[in-house]
Amino acid sequence: MNRPRALFVASCVVAMCASAYLPTARAIPPFLKEFEAKYVKPDSADEKEKTLATAVANAKTGKCFVCHAVGQEKKVRNDYGKQLSMLLKKDNFKAERLQAEADKAKAEIIAALDAVAAMKSGDDKSPTFGERIAQGKLPGGDPPAAPPAPAPGTPAPAAPAAAAAPGPEVQEAIGKIQKVGGTVQALAMNDDSLVVDFHLGGTALNDEGLSAVKVLPKVVQLDLKDTQITDAGLAHIAGIATLNRLHLEKTKITDAGLAHLKDLGNLEYLNLYGTAVTDAGLEHLKGLKNLKKLYVWQSQVTDAGIAKLKEALPGVTVVK
Repeated sequence: MNRPRALFVASCVVAMCASAYLPTARAIPPFLKEFEAKYVKPDSADEKEKTLATAVANAKTGKCFVCHAVGQEKKVRNDYGKQLSMLLKKDNFKAERLQAEADKAKAEIIAALDAVAAMKSGDDKSPTFGERIAQGKLPGGDPPAAPPAPAPGTPAPAAPAAAAAPGPEVQEAIGKIQKVGGTVQALAMNDDSLVVDFHLGGTALNDEGLSAVKVLPKVVQLDLKDTQITDAGLAHIAGIATLNRLHLEKTKITDAGLAHLKDLGNLEYLNLYGTAVTDAGLEHLKGLKNLKKLYVWQSQVTDAGIAKLKEALPGVTVVK
């Protein structure tokens, strides 16, 4: 995504969807200024630029729908908004910091937008979010067309049943996670799988804090990058059978910690970048038959250890 386009999305997301990661309207003007000066071109000869500018300007079809879900409460984000919210924590973008570190905060937002732009907007056959923007479309998906008016005398359809609210134990666990800077998100709009992320916001997280994660139902992704988690903390996630993606980059885990992962049979992605893990730790991963991607860059793992792991897991791709 080029800089003008990144700033356009930043403008829309911050200006109209600020609740995703910004607490007040005071952060809006800098983004709107870039948005108007560098991207919004309603008089452009480029049809795609005109189409997107029109969509964003339309109060009924644009702006909020850059990151929010159509027809639901404003706090519910679409897939694009969910990905952004996992990278941009609201506590890192308070008005005070935006004033004191404007350039740094802006760079972080643009970096996150670039990262999300490269992600698929749906399944593997879907365009990336960035490709949608380049096509003149809203990155989070087009709002659906209004349904046709019912024929006179047609009874109104029954309202869909509301999703069951989480029980007290789950609500308490979510509260504990949020208290130490973590987030709990649904994987997708119609999927009750959960994504738990402490990256950037988890400076207060300790090993015991992970005990709240095991209370949650159907956790499929867990991001502990840059936190203070140690081997002891991983004991709390040993029984999360649904987990398929785990980020442990730049944590204090060692070979002993990987022993807690040996029964995570659904694990497909594991990132051990910047850890003290060695070849001995890879021995604990040999039973993870669904493991497809393993990152061991800047660890103590050797080529010999990788070769030995691949004998047990021929389908795994190891990045070193």
